Amino acid sequence: MERTFPLARLTDILADLRKEQSMLEAQLGKVRDAIAALGGVAQDYKRRQAVRSAKTVARNARRMTAAQRAEVSKRMKKYWAERRKAKAKA
Repeated sequence: MERTFPLARLTDILADLRKEQSMLEAQLGKVRDAIAALGGVAQDYKRRQAVRSAKTVARNARRMTAAQRAEVSKRMKKYWAERRKAKAKA
């Protein structure tokens, strides 16, 4: 007897499986790094750590300066003031 699932449920299940896959891949990378370090391949381990930290820096490098934050704040205050003004008219 075959079960039928709604398409939305299947996409939810697929998304959960992909999330689990990415977590397992991250764990596998850590296990491989540990094996390389314990196996006496210190240079390879250091290279992998450097690549991993470089990726982390690149991921976090896009930060706003104080001037950029002030500019965004000014624009948003203007935006919300216009929204409040329009709402008051209505």
